[in-house]
Amino acid sequence: MDWRISALLAAVLTGWCVAAAQVKDKPKSGEAPRAASSEPDPEWLGAVERLRVLPGPGEVKAAGATASLWALYELAPEDTAKCEAIAKEYDAALLKLAAKWLEEEKALRAEHEARLVQLLPEAKRAAARKALEFSHAQWVTPTDREAGFQKEYSEKVREARAHTKLEELEAARSKVKAWVSERRARMAQREEDVLKQVKEMLGPEEAKRLDQFDRSKPAQKSDK
Repeated sequence: MDWRISALLAAVLTGWCVAAAQVKDKPKSGEAPRAASSEPDPEWLGAVERLRVLPGPGEVKAAGATASLWALYELAPEDTAKCEAIAKEYDAALLKLAAKWLEEEKALRAEHEARLVQLLPEAKRAAARKALEFSHAQWVTPTDREAGFQKEYSEKVREARAHTKLEELEAARSKVKAWVSERRARMAQREEDVLKQVKEMLGPEEAKRLDQFDRSKPAQKSDK
């Protein structure tokens, strides 16, 4: 499996595992409450892990050793290239399957989400649907968010390194550093703006409760 696909799934799995571990711990005094639905099902985690580490075509995995057939056998360069091309075709097919699975998962989510909304008081349903739809549309995985940042950062660094004079290079480095701070600040602000808009879509009571689940805020000390 292509390392990029593996890294993506690994990041997602790690996030779920961390969430599961946090939910299992009893909340300490002053901590924000935890949403019961944030704990992933162990069988689901196992299924995702099998997808992540499944040996690829022609990949031998035993204990700590992982190697492809074309790395084990002495092949002519042209045959090695053909093997690598087949592996890339497999990776591309996996990405298509992942995209199809994502759409199917969204459809399944919508089906169950509709059932959940129907259990809410009728006067609250429209606001709940609006908040859900908006939050889903704005949701981005940490992996995708960081990948976008790294892509821009690499381009900025490449441009900075194009300078040959020391003074120009130092100025370019300072410019990149300032860009990093500004970009990170914008990313954080976007998250805050999304949360603010979601709370505006909810009623005052629901918005206040949502604040209790915001882990980006420092835990409040108990009065006791």
